[in-house]
Amino acid sequence: MTTKKSVSLLTPEKQQEKKLLTIDCVKISLLLILYNLLNRIFAVLFFYVAYTYHSGKFTLSYSEVLSYLKKQTAFISSTTFSMTANLFITLMSVLVFGIVFAILFRKRESSFIKPKKGTAVKGLKWFSACFVINILLSQLTSILTGILGQNGVTVPTSDFSIHQPSAIAVIVQFSYVVIIAPIVEEFIYRGAILTALSQYGRGAAVLFSALAFGLMHGNIPQAASAFGTGLVYAIIAAKCGSILPTVIIHCLNNLLANFSSISDAIGLEHYETFMSVAEIVIGLVGFMVLFTSLKKLIIDDSENVLTPKECRRYVFTNPATIIYMLCLIIPIIKSLVQANS
Repeated sequence: MTTKKSVSLLTPEKQQEKKLLTIDCVKISLLLILYNLLNRIFAVLFFYVAYTYHSGKFTLSYSEVLSYLKKQTAFISSTTFSMTANLFITLMSVLVFGIVFAILFRKRESSFIKPKKGTAVKGLKWFSACFVINILLSQLTSILTGILGQNGVTVPTSDFSIHQPSAIAVIVQFSYVVIIAPIVEEFIYRGAILTALSQYGRGAAVLFSALAFGLMHGNIPQAASAFGTGLVYAIIAAKCGSILPTVIIHCLNNLLANFSSISDAIGLEHYETFMSVAEIVIGLVGFMVLFTSLKKLIIDDSENVLTPKECRRYVFTNPATIIYMLCLIIPIIKSLVQANS
């Protein structure tokens, strides 16, 4: 009764807007689920390719492929292997994702994927602020995981250190972590989501984007930190009307985060001093940007047909949205349980 009554109170214009939002929410959620499935499919394909390359044989038996690769400890534990896998899986998946996205949203007037004049400078400006936010969130997450650890709870994390250093390993890791991954993630988690949903309410689109971006990292520490930075990234992209500034921010952030491991791998001396000075300077600039420009991150959706509250409700009660979010949350819970079993 309550639902029917609330629907009946909607004006015809709002009912039409809700209908369009529901359709687009289903489309983008299913597309994101497809991307996750594509990752799995191309991961299997990569294992077949790796098996054929390393063994010099071919087989259709997936169990035989896995059994063989598990025995090649040095091969599969190398950075070259893992990062090549990431590159292959990501590029193939985003290619299919991009084609389907272009078909589903080809008539969309406002696209956040196209670069816009002047937004690159904004990316450089907000990088320092995002660096400060990321540091603060990382510290809070570290405190939380420390408290959980003291109470006997192991929290899984990701390892991006370079194993078995070589020129190829460094090049592949740099290519993936600093260039490809940021571009792909910005395209999917900012560009595609904002293009699909922002016309109904930028606030709801930003929140959806940040949740998806955070949860897709697959572990609690990274998810918490990525959710916070994802909020800022999505707001900046929404304000600029383009993902170009967030691509720049994301690339620079990943470069800074992986600078130490890359420097170790190539034998760069005295990089610790350079990093310390760079982080202090970037941090000071970041605090200045936050202090002077924080109000610019406020989103105003007052002119939209749907109110911000209505838009959030329709987005996050959408069955497709719920299914997609569960697809991201369940693996995190499973890894947490496995780490403590």
